[in-house]
Order: sequence, then structure tokens, then C-alpha cells
Amino acid sequence: MNLRAAVEALLFASRGMTLKRLSKLLEVNEEELLQIVEKIEKDYLKEEHGVELKKLGDVYRFYTKPEYAQLVVKATSLRTVKLTSSQLEIVAAILLNGPLTVTVLNEIRGKESSHLVRALHKAGVITRKKKGGKYVYDLSKSFREAMVVENVLGQEAEHSVTPSP
Repeated sequence: MNLRAAVEALLFASRGMTLKRLSKLLEVNEEELLQIVEKIEKDYLKEEHGVELKKLGDVYRFYTKPEYAQLVVKATSLRTVKLTSSQLEIVAAILLNGPLTVTVLNEIRGKESSHLVRALHKAGVITRKKKGGKYVYDLSKSFREAMVVENVLGQEAEHSVTPSP
């Protein structure tokens, strides 16, 4: 079995995986897998590839390169979530601080945020859970999977975040 090909296949089919999980499935130590994953990551940066391997948290996953995102949306009819700069402030606050209440978001932003939180919740960008009598908001799993943090935090005004198929 070609180990590199097996790693690529698992990362693609699973829509992301940790080194620990890859290690268990392939029965190979994590250090050896890290070298393979880093090589794959480097190879997919080449212009000839339309996807790239990124690490988000401790999960490695293939993502559509930004220059092909609109083409993929057109071809697959994926829903694109457009974020205003105010909505992006909320996403960034949750990303940097973990799950937050609207009260804490208001304090961080210095402005009323409930209308933005409702819109983000309705769009599926954030989820809410009741904790201690208050709702706590976090980024949804689907949104986390769809975004690449470096691309989102570095842009201004209106933003599009597109998951790879």
C-alpha cells in the first residue's frame, strides 16, 4: 500500500482528520505521518492543484483554493455565506474567545449585537446552547469546516466563505 496515497484518500473521504486518527487507522507513528502530511501540504500549494491541504485546529483537510471558490459555487450550487464587517467581528470574537453570550459580545464590541447574532444563527454560522439560564453562542461545525481562518480574518467589508465539496 502506498502510504501517501492512503493518507490523501483518508483526508479527502473523511473531510478532515487528525494525525492521531490517521495513525490509528494506518498503524503508523504520528511523526512519520506528519512528514507525509507536510509533504502533501507543500505539493498541493503548486499552481497545478485546485485544492490545498490546511490544518484547522488539529484537523487536516482539503479546501478549495480561493481563486477557484466562485467556480466551485457555480458548479455545485453551494450556499455562500456573506459576512458584513460587523458580523465578522462577532465570528472573530467567538473564534478567539470560545463560546460567548450576547452580553459578553456586546462588551467586546462596545455595541448592541443581538440582531447580528440572530442573523448569524439563522444563517447557520453560529449555534446556541442554553447554559446557566443564558444562551451561549459558538461557531457551527459546518461553518468551522467551511472556513479557513487565515482567509476570513484577513479580509474587510463583505466576505464570502465557501466550503469545498
